[in-house]
Amino acid sequence: MSPAKHRVVNFGRNVQFRPRQFVAPKSEDELLELIASAKGCVRAVGSRHAWNDGIRTDATLIAMRHFDYVRIEGEGNDRYVVVGAGCQIKRLLAELNKHGLTTPSVGLITEQTIAGATATATHGSGKSSLSHYIQAMRVACKPDGKATIREISSGEELQAGRCSLGCLGVVVDVSLPVVPQYFVEESFVRCETIDQVLAMEQETPLQLAFLSPHTWTFYNQRRRVARENARSGYAAAYRMYWFLGLDILFHLILKLCVSVLRSRRMTRFFFRQFVPRTLLLGWKVVDRSDRMLVTKHELFRHLEIEVFVPRSQLTAATEFVIEVLKAADDQAYQVSQDLVARFAEHDLGDAFELLRGSFTHHYPICYRRVLPDDTLISMTAGSDQDWYAISFITYTQPRDAFLAPGEFLARSMFHLFGARIHWEKWFPLDSDIVNQQYPKLGRFREICNEFDSNGAFRNEFISRTMGFAEEA
Repeated sequence: MSPAKHRVVNFGRNVQFRPRQFVAPKSEDELLELIASAKGCVRAVGSRHAWNDGIRTDATLIAMRHFDYVRIEGEGNDRYVVVGAGCQIKRLLAELNKHGLTTPSVGLITEQTIAGATATATHGSGKSSLSHYIQAMRVACKPDGKATIREISSGEELQAGRCSLGCLGVVVDVSLPVVPQYFVEESFVRCETIDQVLAMEQETPLQLAFLSPHTWTFYNQRRRVARENARSGYAAAYRMYWFLGLDILFHLILKLCVSVLRSRRMTRFFFRQFVPRTLLLGWKVVDRSDRMLVTKHELFRHLEIEVFVPRSQLTAATEFVIEVLKAADDQAYQVSQDLVARFAEHDLGDAFELLRGSFTHHYPICYRRVLPDDTLISMTAGSDQDWYAISFITYTQPRDAFLAPGEFLARSMFHLFGARIHWEKWFPLDSDIVNQQYPKLGRFREICNEFDSNGAFRNEFISRTMGFAEEA
């Protein structure tokens, strides 16, 4: 047990708190004893790579770092992996690769623990989220006030557990299917519109695209499973170009513009003149999936909000985003009359006017296609169509100038396009909107109450966003 009032800080450094006790149990018995004796809110923490108050508690915080095992079980096509809650995804991928295997979905970031990643429906591009693939899981919970470990393997309980935000209890381990290791072919192309990006989707279903601010054109990272598991001869050079040129140099220059010089003019120049001259377009490379599908996005501290839009609304939503960010950058920019009318319809006009000229966006806006999930409350749950995740990121300090447009985009895109917000990212919405976004949220709360009859695993953030406070 750590000293009392240990200060906990998340990756983005926008969440800080001091739990009464910060504990890392080493066995299941120790975990159950801890839950049974805990007074006040109990929350679990992984790599702290989230930007909201999901882990916050003034009572008991549990780190599952000792539960980091990886066990491959079954035979042939029925093989699966049992992963301890505290195992980081990068360790899981490395262990699976030793056996020529990998996970069905791979996200951009591998620093997260498996429990944290699945509890918030972490995703890659072109597949469902990692949560969708969970076959079974074990959760230390507190039904009827008694601590126990329950195994979940089917039905609505599994749908709830796959993306639970820690509301059912503390995840002990999860079971996931595995697939043979595969290689990915990748190349960068420039597109003028989001419709051009979408037209390439059938040929390169794993692609992700970046909307470059201030030119408002797309750079599409076209990706598909390679025909052969053979690495290109220059793949190592390509990875080095990405690591040194984009993961490091790009971010250093960007931070110079926005955090040191604080120059909006230099930021515009950077994206209009520098970025187009540094991207290597048309270079086709093949490498292993866990090399090609991940980045070192965690090297530089930032804050992020991610908005999910149904595919049918994507073109209109993209046009909307561009207009809003142009107006935020230039007070004199005039948005379309149609947009003005829609703002008035949803009482968004005053909030929009406050944004004018207040913020110059300074990071590529990432677009990723995410297939529907078999869950109750993940961002693509309960849908018969694909969704697109649109990520907005800031590297400025302080972040006040980013928070206002971030919240405006979250609220306005819900009203206009039925958008949802990623549970792992900065989350400015309350239950008044969340209740409308997720038709099965009521059933999710019922299952949570069955696993946690006294609400021991709910903090203020969970109660506010999930609507538990309304039921009390």
